[in-house]
Amino acid sequence: MRPMTLPGLSFDWLTGQLSPLRPGFWLLLSFGLSGLTLMAMRFLSEESVWRLRVGRWVLTPYLGLLAGGLSPRLLGLSDIDWVAGLELGVGLIFAIWLLLALVRATLHRENATIDTPPPTARPLLERVVWAGAQEFHWVFLRGAIWEMILALPTPSIVPAYWAIWLASALALPGIFVQYRHISQRFIAGMLLITTAILFFYTRNFFLCWLLHASVELLLGQRGVTDTRDVDAEQVTRRDVMRET
Repeated sequence: MRPMTLPGLSFDWLTGQLSPLRPGFWLLLSFGLSGLTLMAMRFLSEESVWRLRVGRWVLTPYLGLLAGGLSPRLLGLSDIDWVAGLELGVGLIFAIWLLLALVRATLHRENATIDTPPPTARPLLERVVWAGAQEFHWVFLRGAIWEMILALPTPSIVPAYWAIWLASALALPGIFVQYRHISQRFIAGMLLITTAILFFYTRNFFLCWLLHASVELLLGQRGVTDTRDVDAEQVTRRDVMRET
């Protein structure tokens, strides 16, 4: 396996990525909007931040697709081999479901021991939308980096492999900021890795969405974005410790 190295980069390649017809432009735009969202979290309610984040996840790649700067095939939206994808994807999804059932049972026992109420789960439809938006953002990162690697003067012989794991590395800081609890970060990180593996073998956004949404529905995963909720939870825990 020949690794992708920095000498493969060039000034022309870097400047070429700044065009709206190139994926690098939309990655930079997504990162810029992410920074604005992070700053807005201090002034907006949790519901407003939720809508803002979902909008960023969906709108940026959607505009990139409309402008021709992103490939729908590399994002797993077209030219899908459903037969091969279902053979592998369904088996992997069921295996993940079994694993997550064990994780859910463990988390339930932990919550009962701490004796603090878990975060309020969102309605079913909102959780499905959240899962689709977040997964759309993740396949956007994978597809954009994949296309950028293919455009290198000396591209890697395994661009999909590098693209998927580089995209996962870029998505991890967002998971750390979005979720406040260690258990939530662990579940989201595991979900990122499993959907990355599923995407690598199937190139199918819709199967990844199915896996992502099933986790949201099974575990009721919810990001705590309002710092006031976090402060209130910390006060509650201190009161419980004092009483004991």
